[in-house]
This record gives sequence, structure tokens and C-alpha cells, in this order.
Amino acid sequence: MSDFDSLLALIDEFHITDRALLKARERVRRGEGPAATEALARAAAKYFGDMAEESQEHLAQLDSKLDDLYQRQYNLQAERAVAERRQSAAKRVLAVLDESVNRGLAR
Repeated sequence: MSDFDSLLALIDEFHITDRALLKARERVRRGEGPAATEALARAAAKYFGDMAEESQEHLAQLDSKLDDLYQRQYNLQAERAVAERRQSAAKRVLAVLDESVNRGLAR
């Protein structure tokens, strides 16, 4: 299997809708010679170059969203810890008050 056959096999793994790439692939399969292989190389370089660039932009957007999410999660965890401490302190005060009231009634 030649390098070009390997390239065709890789391209075939994708659902291609790009007309230029489809046409170039078919020309190569029909054996139309070096001009067809050059056209396929150009079309594949453009198609997959654009795909790689779009994917990189998408990954950057996702990474940014994840960073924001992680920061919000960190902030919420810190806020929850403060709320737990406040609740615990308030319950201690209420327990002492309850004890004082109960002692006062027992007198």
C-alpha cells in the first residue's frame, strides 16, 4: 500500500461533503494521473487545515469555559465553607441560649 493509498484510506474515514475534495478523490480513484493527485493533496490540505484550525478555536473556547467553571466552583466551595461555619457558630449560640433558658426555668 502506497503513501497515497494510506492517505485515501484516512480521508475515507471522514464523512466528506466538500465538493472539491470529493471530486479530487474520485479523480485519483479513476487513475487520472499526477494532476489528480496534486489536486487531491491541495484539497485535502485545505479541508483538513481548516478542520484543524476550527478544532483548535473550539478547544480554546472550551478551555476558557472550563476555566470559568472551575473558578465558579472554587468560589462556591469557599462560600459554602463560610456558610457552614456561620451555621455551626449560630447553632452553638442557640444551644447555649437553650441551656440558659432551661436552667432558668429549672430554678
